[in-house]
Amino acid sequence: MSLSNEQIQTLVGLVVTTGPDDMSCDDCLGQIGEFAEHALEGRELPEAMQIVENHLQQCPCCKDEYEALLIALKELQAN
Repeated sequence: MSLSNEQIQTLVGLVVTTGPDDMSCDDCLGQIGEFAEHALEGRELPEAMQIVENHLQQCPCCKDEYEALLIALKELQAN
């Protein structure tokens, strides 16, 4: 299996932007509920949640999950 130039560039970009304190997708999804609560309530993020925010900025899959969760929580609040 060979990779396209676009795929190679994406992978290199991820490697370059990955830091020693980055979290896995599983870790991110485990904390995404608390992160969403902070966002919905307009509360300032605790320092520990900054790593979740960084992950969401770099991971489109987790960002999609987060956005879907926000939509669901907003619907629940509206009812």
